[in-house]
Amino acid sequence: MSLTADELIKKAIEQRARKRYEEALVSSLGATQADPNNANAWWQVALSRWEFGDARNAVPALRNALSLAPHFATGWARLGSALMKTGECEEAREAFEEAVDRDPEIIEALEALSGIYADEDNHEQDELELSILTRIENLAGLSSRQMNRFGILHYRRNHFFEAIKYWRQDAASSHPASLFNLGLAYSHSEVSQDADAVDMWRLALSRFPDYEPPTKQLANVLPRLLTLARNARAQEVTLLPSDQWYSLYLNPFELLNPPEDLDLEGCDPKTLQRLRKSLLQEIELEGKLEWMPGLSIDKSRAISVCEELNNEDQRAFHSYVFEKKNLLAFLSKGCYAHFLVDEHDSPLDTIELLDEDSEFLDWLSDFFSKQFDLVLTKAIDSKNLIVLECLLDGRRWVSPSHADKCFDNARRLVDRLLEPLREANNRADDEKPTVAFVQRLLERNALPGVLNLLPTYFQYYQNEAVSQIRGIAISCFNSHQDADLSREILQLTKLFRFKSAQLNQQLAEDFKKIEELIREERKHEAKLASGSDKWEITKEGARQGSRFIAAADAASVRWGAVITRISTGVTHEFLLAVTAEDGGVVQFSWKASQEIERHEKHYGDLINASLCYLLPAIVGRIEKRLNGGLSVRIGPCSLSRAGVTYETKGWLSTTQHSVPWPRVHISVENGEMIVSDLQSPKAKIAFPFLATNNAPVLMFMANANRNED
Repeated sequence: MSLTADELIKKAIEQRARKRYEEALVSSLGATQADPNNANAWWQVALSRWEFGDARNAVPALRNALSLAPHFATGWARLGSALMKTGECEEAREAFEEAVDRDPEIIEALEALSGIYADEDNHEQDELELSILTRIENLAGLSSRQMNRFGILHYRRNHFFEAIKYWRQDAASSHPASLFNLGLAYSHSEVSQDADAVDMWRLALSRFPDYEPPTKQLANVLPRLLTLARNARAQEVTLLPSDQWYSLYLNPFELLNPPEDLDLEGCDPKTLQRLRKSLLQEIELEGKLEWMPGLSIDKSRAISVCEELNNEDQRAFHSYVFEKKNLLAFLSKGCYAHFLVDEHDSPLDTIELLDEDSEFLDWLSDFFSKQFDLVLTKAIDSKNLIVLECLLDGRRWVSPSHADKCFDNARRLVDRLLEPLREANNRADDEKPTVAFVQRLLERNALPGVLNLLPTYFQYYQNEAVSQIRGIAISCFNSHQDADLSREILQLTKLFRFKSAQLNQQLAEDFKKIEELIREERKHEAKLASGSDKWEITKEGARQGSRFIAAADAASVRWGAVITRISTGVTHEFLLAVTAEDGGVVQFSWKASQEIERHEKHYGDLINASLCYLLPAIVGRIEKRLNGGLSVRIGPCSLSRAGVTYETKGWLSTTQHSVPWPRVHISVENGEMIVSDLQSPKAKIAFPFLATNNAPVLMFMANANRNED
């Protein structure tokens, strides 16, 4: 009696489990003959052929199985693997992608796709590759190659600290790529930890002497760091006053002052006891220790510190720090030589120890983070940008859990440094600021220099500083209608290097909008030339060669054109004069007998510019006097808040007319300005328009007051 397809499939599975692959293949082929539409039968054929290493003949069996069970994710993954072995890479990729579509957690397909995408290195599929690697990390963990690739993808997306995280995980691998890439990430301007970059490249060279890329990068980065180190060494070795030395860390071996030839690790308890006894006697007799200037210590604290040597781990940690003099000087006194880059050497042994010994790193982190925060705060407070840059170039030897603690007090200080800028923004609507004022606020606390050096832990404050300046610039336009000042203050945001992408986009839109507003404001400006002299009436004021009257200082304006007919033709004479409060005059005058339309256009442009940029200031000054109860004279007319007063002469007497503003009528005829009363048209007075300062202003004010009524 022949076996059924299901029985043959069960037999094939049992035979393959016993590694009897030829028999399993015979049984599975028999199952396909018994039931050609049984997907599992074709799957067993494929598995048997796969075990033989016969990928080429496994492919048809897999295709048959998948035609019958298209949702079988494992089948698609195995088809992809078989096609890869036969060199059909594009079809293999499609099969793996089909597998992942069916089951997002199928590791065989995910692993294969990560390799395919890495080999293709197509930037357009970075997001997809990141998704694949994330799933592999969650399901099975990443290989060395995948960790390096993960770092590359994050680096390309400007996620530098994510890149650093993965490259650090792979730093111990047998390939130098991750160490080299770590240096690239550290040296990027948005990370700016060049000392760490140098250390990573030197570590790569120490492990892989024939690996050339780090040498070129070191040549690019070292010169700046060596110059910075020289400048730092020219200053005091620490910013901390002596009363802050040893406040956060006191090394027991330094306290005991052992002989230089003493083996700290191997010295016996009796030797330590003898050193401790000498120490306590010195404290009792002198009160201070000659070998530790700046330290004030009593016997109880000395005993407590020495007790730490009874703990084997702490003894080893203190011993190591005591041997590393730059590290010891930083932890004890805040000396910053630890952060300075040497021309030839880096503390590679300590860097490797910190990677290997998590207990030492955890122990060191507490002391290091607190001391770093103290020294960093002092550097910011003293505006010492050289030391600040050294501190932030790297070698912050703390665990990830202590990273934030390096900046606790420094963040509070930076927050206080921003307070004057916040206050200026709050007052900007009521008190018009100046560029110089805002610049002084920034310079007072060296804000651009400080914030440009600080790392991403300060991004909130970096963005806030820019936002406060932006707020002041917006107030300059919204509250004071000064687009040019708004632009100048907005330009100050460019002093800050680090801004969020959203803020950068916002600023770009602000600059575009303000330029449009300025163009609109200045569209009526008149700019001419007479020989080498510039003739201009602009928002700033009136300029004629070297003579200039600011718009705010203009006291009066007059203009007019005279046409003279003579036997040889017609001459047009144009004049526009501006007088300043101090009596200075800018006068544009010229004659023309040809191209009259062109000259009339120039003349019209000057008048239009005067109306837009000079008259508002002149009218504003006059109205201020009138509102204060004073009078202002324009020609024979006296202006008050109530209206216009003038005199007319009869045969025997003089009559004074006081005309309220709504009844004032003004016209210009034959070069004369005529002022009259709408209710009594005969009560009028005439005077030369061209020769009268502010005659155009009187016309403007009369029309404005009548329209208001």
